[in-house]
Amino acid sequence: MNVFVARAEEGTSTGPHTPGARSHYAFGAVGLGIAVLSVFLTYSVLVGIASLLPLLSTTVVTFVGIVTWVVVWITLDVAHDRYTRRRRAAAK
Repeated sequence: MNVFVARAEEGTSTGPHTPGARSHYAFGAVGLGIAVLSVFLTYSVLVGIASLLPLLSTTVVTFVGIVTWVVVWITLDVAHDRYTRRRRAAAK
């Protein structure tokens, strides 16, 4: 029984550009690296601000790291999508 069927078409699609899953995953990994680096570089400032909430300080640091990761991931993904759309429009 075939549950998953992959179909690859050889022509150009007439619909809107849909980037592949690999680019999403790659930008997620790059975004994670940038988020870890930025939290590492600003850790002392972040802990200083988070210490204002003594019981939630580790939660604040974690939340800031996750939000940074998601924002960087979305920014990279949208920028890449706009870049590829402009290149395709210029090529036509």
